[in-house]
Amino acid sequence: MNSFRWWIVVSLLFVGCVLFEGKETVYLRSAQGRATQVEVEQRLGPPALTRSTEEGESVWVYQVREEQPGSRITAPGTWCDEYVLTFDGQGILRGWTHRSQFHGGELMPTYCVSDGSNPAS
Repeated sequence: MNSFRWWIVVSLLFVGCVLFEGKETVYLRSAQGRATQVEVEQRLGPPALTRSTEEGESVWVYQVREEQPGSRITAPGTWCDEYVLTFDGQGILRGWTHRSQFHGGELMPTYCVSDGSNPAS
Protein backbone atom coordinates (compact mmCIF):
# COMPACT_ATOMS: atom_id res chain seq x y z
CA MET A 1 0.00 0.00 0.00
CA ASN A 2 1.46 3.34 -0.93
CA SER A 3 1.99 5.94 1.78
CA PHE A 4 -0.88 8.20 0.62
CA ARG A 5 -3.40 5.38 1.02
CA TRP A 6 -1.86 4.42 4.33
CA TRP A 7 -2.36 7.96 5.68
CA ILE A 8 -5.97 7.97 4.49
CA VAL A 9 -6.66 4.69 6.30
CA VAL A 10 -4.98 5.91 9.49
CA SER A 11 -6.88 9.21 9.35
CA LEU A 12 -10.22 7.46 8.89
CA LEU A 13 -9.53 5.14 11.82
CA PHE A 14 -8.64 8.12 14.02
CA VAL A 15 -11.78 10.04 13.02
CA GLY A 16 -13.90 6.93 13.62
CA CYS A 17 -12.51 6.50 17.13
CA VAL A 18 -13.19 10.13 17.97
CA LEU A 19 -16.73 10.03 16.58
CA PHE A 20 -17.65 6.87 18.47
CA GLU A 21 -16.14 7.81 21.82
CA GLY A 22 -18.60 7.41 24.67
CA LYS A 23 -20.15 10.46 26.28
CA GLU A 24 -18.75 9.24 29.60
CA THR A 25 -15.20 9.31 28.22
CA VAL A 26 -15.64 12.79 26.79
CA TYR A 27 -17.01 14.08 30.10
CA LEU A 28 -14.39 12.40 32.30
CA ARG A 29 -11.52 13.83 30.24
CA SER A 30 -12.82 17.34 30.84
CA ALA A 31 -13.72 16.71 34.49
CA GLN A 32 -10.48 15.15 35.74
CA GLY A 33 -8.74 17.28 38.32
CA ARG A 34 -11.66 19.65 38.90
CA ALA A 35 -15.07 17.90 39.20
CA THR A 36 -16.47 16.95 42.59
CA GLN A 37 -18.30 13.76 43.46
CA VAL A 38 -21.58 15.69 43.45
CA GLU A 39 -20.91 17.04 39.94
CA VAL A 40 -19.93 13.61 38.61
CA GLU A 41 -23.05 12.00 40.07
CA GLN A 42 -25.23 14.75 38.60
CA ARG A 43 -23.72 14.07 35.18
CA LEU A 44 -23.34 10.27 35.20
CA GLY A 45 -25.91 9.21 37.79
CA PRO A 46 -25.26 6.99 40.80
CA PRO A 47 -22.33 4.55 40.50
CA ALA A 48 -22.89 0.79 40.40
CA LEU A 49 -20.31 0.27 43.15
CA THR A 50 -18.39 2.45 45.62
CA ARG A 51 -15.53 1.68 47.97
CA SER A 52 -12.79 3.48 49.91
CA THR A 53 -9.05 2.90 49.87
CA GLU A 54 -6.76 2.80 52.90
CA GLU A 55 -5.38 6.17 51.73
CA GLY A 56 -8.80 7.81 52.12
CA GLU A 57 -9.65 7.94 48.43
CA SER A 58 -13.09 7.04 47.11
CA VAL A 59 -13.44 4.69 44.17
CA TRP A 60 -16.61 4.69 42.08
CA VAL A 61 -17.44 2.14 39.40
CA TYR A 62 -19.80 2.81 36.52
CA GLN A 63 -20.94 0.10 34.13
CA VAL A 64 -22.59 0.99 30.84
CA ARG A 65 -24.20 -1.91 28.95
CA GLU A 66 -25.50 -1.77 25.41
CA GLU A 67 -27.17 -4.62 23.58
CA GLN A 68 -26.05 -5.31 20.03
CA PRO A 69 -28.61 -7.07 17.86
CA GLY A 70 -27.42 -9.99 15.83
CA SER A 71 -27.45 -10.29 12.07
CA ARG A 72 -27.07 -13.09 9.55
CA ILE A 73 -23.33 -12.89 10.15
CA THR A 74 -22.95 -12.02 13.85
CA ALA A 75 -24.57 -13.28 17.02
CA PRO A 76 -26.36 -10.87 19.34
CA GLY A 77 -24.50 -9.79 22.42
CA THR A 78 -23.77 -7.01 24.86
CA TRP A 79 -21.04 -4.38 24.93
CA CYS A 80 -20.06 -3.43 28.47
CA ASP A 81 -17.95 -0.41 29.37
CA GLU A 82 -16.54 -0.14 32.87
CA TYR A 83 -15.32 3.20 34.21
CA VAL A 84 -13.40 3.23 37.50
CA LEU A 85 -13.13 6.72 39.01
CA THR A 86 -10.83 7.75 41.87
CA PHE A 87 -11.58 10.77 44.06
CA ASP A 88 -9.15 12.29 46.58
CA GLY A 89 -9.98 12.97 50.23
CA GLN A 90 -11.65 16.27 49.27
CA GLY A 91 -13.93 14.52 46.76
CA ILE A 92 -12.19 15.78 43.58
CA LEU A 93 -11.91 13.44 40.57
CA ARG A 94 -8.19 12.62 40.29
CA GLY A 95 -8.15 9.71 37.88
CA TRP A 96 -10.23 7.25 35.92
CA THR A 97 -9.85 4.19 33.72
CA HIS A 98 -12.04 2.72 31.00
CA ARG A 99 -12.26 -0.90 29.87
CA SER A 100 -14.64 -2.37 27.34
CA GLN A 101 -15.65 -5.94 26.53
CA PHE A 102 -18.08 -7.56 24.09
CA HIS A 103 -20.08 -10.52 25.39
CA GLY A 104 -21.01 -12.38 22.21
CA GLY A 105 -24.17 -14.41 22.56
CA GLU A 106 -24.97 -12.96 25.99
CA LEU A 107 -27.63 -10.33 26.53
CA MET A 108 -27.40 -10.34 30.35
CA PRO A 109 -23.76 -11.14 31.28
CA THR A 110 -23.05 -11.62 34.98
CA TYR A 111 -19.92 -9.43 34.81
CA CYS A 112 -19.03 -6.35 32.82
CA VAL A 113 -15.35 -6.86 31.97
CA SER A 114 -13.00 -9.72 32.80
CA ASP A 115 -11.21 -9.07 36.09
CA GLY A 116 -13.32 -5.96 36.60
CA SER A 117 -15.52 -4.88 39.47
CA ASN A 118 -18.73 -6.78 40.13
CA PRO A 119 -21.48 -4.87 41.97
CA ALA A 120 -23.24 -8.14 42.76
CA SER A 121 -20.31 -9.46 44.82
